[in-house]
Amino acid sequence: MAKNNIFDPGTLIKFSNLPLIAKTVVEGFISGLHRSPHRGFSIEFSEHREYTPGEDLRYLDWKVFGRTDRFYIKVFKEETNLKAYILLDVSSSMNYASKSVTKLQYAIMLASILSYLMIKQKDAVGLVTFDTEIKDFIKPVSTVSHLQNIFGILEKIEPGKETSVGTVLDKIARNIKKRSLIILLSDLMDEQGSIVKGLSHFRYRHHEVIVLHLLDPAEIKLPFAGDCEFRDMESGEKVLANIDYIRETYHELMKEFLGSMRKSCAEKRIEYALAATDVGFDQFLYNYLKSR
Repeated sequence: MAKNNIFDPGTLIKFSNLPLIAKTVVEGFISGLHRSPHRGFSIEFSEHREYTPGEDLRYLDWKVFGRTDRFYIKVFKEETNLKAYILLDVSSSMNYASKSVTKLQYAIMLASILSYLMIKQKDAVGLVTFDTEIKDFIKPVSTVSHLQNIFGILEKIEPGKETSVGTVLDKIARNIKKRSLIILLSDLMDEQGSIVKGLSHFRYRHHEVIVLHLLDPAEIKLPFAGDCEFRDMESGEKVLANIDYIRETYHELMKEFLGSMRKSCAEKRIEYALAATDVGFDQFLYNYLKSR
């Protein structure tokens, strides 16, 4: 898929109109595919319902007709409106940027793009923002007016406090009763065991879960040199280190961290994707949906 400068995160954050950004990225993204994404996330058979005159005869279940002498239509999951919750981590660590785009800004734009895409597909989408506690809890609705409410909340978000991803995920899971698609946007800067436990609670309740792991490219590659002072954005603690001395160990630890998160998610049947904040939104969406 060809890269287009309009989707570059550094270009997009110069604009404040989230609805316009979402519309531009989604329509550009869809036009770049060989075919548009289908509504829903699968085409598995779901249930039967009675046939209504004028409906597509291709979906008539003739075996059921043979047994009951009545017409029934096969309903597939892609025909059933999806209910999705976007969980957005707004903790202070999400406010880091080595260049022009913070992880939080990237996450907000991803949330707006995914919300627009779902409403366009007639699916229902909700939004939950959190740091150490739940800040906003908006239940899924599939109307355009509801989408505008989500955009309004996203446009007003400010970086929050310290993070408590695992604990908050557990609380959110208890508040979502009906089976839904859960999309987590976070840098996962918390104790890994706690995060996996929180995500597992969603799987226990039979939700489908997607983790979009947002990291700044500098957090992945550590491109600095010489003596540098690092400050924890949540605790404020400062550490002085020589980059050349710690680089190899840092890369090994980062590789272990990312590998462990992927493995833990795979074991729980949770989809995981790493999103570096220097990657265009269209390219990230294309690569992610292609991997599905």
